[in-house]
Amino acid sequence: MQEVAKHSPLWWDSGYAEPNVSCMGGPSPEIFEIAPALRTKSVVVELGCGEGRNALYLAHFDHQVIATDISETAISKLNRLAGDLGVNITSGVARVEDFQPHAYLDIFIAHCVLHFTERGVWKPLVTTLINRTRPGGFHCFTNTLDQPDHPISKESLASGHKKSFQRGELEAIYTEAGWEILRSDHYIKWDSHPGIPIHSHCIEKVVVRRPIGSEDLPRMRAELIKEAGIIPSKQFNSLKLGTPRDAIIEILGSPPASHLVTTDRKTVGGNNREAITDGYVREDMIYGHHGLQFVNGTLTGKYRYFTPPVRLSIRDE
Repeated sequence: MQEVAKHSPLWWDSGYAEPNVSCMGGPSPEIFEIAPALRTKSVVVELGCGEGRNALYLAHFDHQVIATDISETAISKLNRLAGDLGVNITSGVARVEDFQPHAYLDIFIAHCVLHFTERGVWKPLVTTLINRTRPGGFHCFTNTLDQPDHPISKESLASGHKKSFQRGELEAIYTEAGWEILRSDHYIKWDSHPGIPIHSHCIEKVVVRRPIGSEDLPRMRAELIKEAGIIPSKQFNSLKLGTPRDAIIEILGSPPASHLVTTDRKTVGGNNREAITDGYVREDMIYGHHGLQFVNGTLTGKYRYFTPPVRLSIRDE
């Protein structure tokens, strides 16, 4: 498998071929956040699932999880990890262009995949998914955007990145459809993956929800994370991924604000760490318009925010 992946034009296959390493990190924070608001036995659909960091987490809750990826190496790893974790997932190798949506669904996830399709592919797909999502369902997107000081990486361009999204385009589509916009984040992120050096992405993250109607499902709210303090740019640039949390605190002091998501379950680990970990703690420490991402006590990512950082929580009625 590793030899095949080595010659793959898809840059991510080199990481997926490493059986004992998590190359894309653990569950995304917004997936942790919306999980308590899902109906029981939800239908979860994820395109571009990779090694399964989000799909595997949601499968723990007995949801019906359908996960696809263009990479055979990724799906092979996902299936093995699902067996190791004792969860059930329906998986398959498929291009987005060939994907046939389920008759109905409760959550749709597309993290860093739709920008590999043309606008003429992803826009009709989004319309179909809007129409097939049950009341109270969620759509979660992460896309990398082209920006002059943080252009699309050569690896992504070689893998087919189409530069087919404009900032705010998804938000406008869902606003017109009458959905609730829970997150519309815009930031630069620095991280790394096996075989790929530290790099930066300009990212848009969008989380939206179809109106619940009269059904008794938990409501959600977006809460701004208090912004305070500052990290000088030179000092921010000098902070190295892989640094222990305690060492960062010695340099910067305690953060003015932080956002913590955690689980005691076995789950996919953090970037460049064990494929499966006994528990997962992700903390985003916020210093003004900069953020530092720690997974199980190690710095795994850095952020510069254009929009204020937020967290989602269940709304008290």
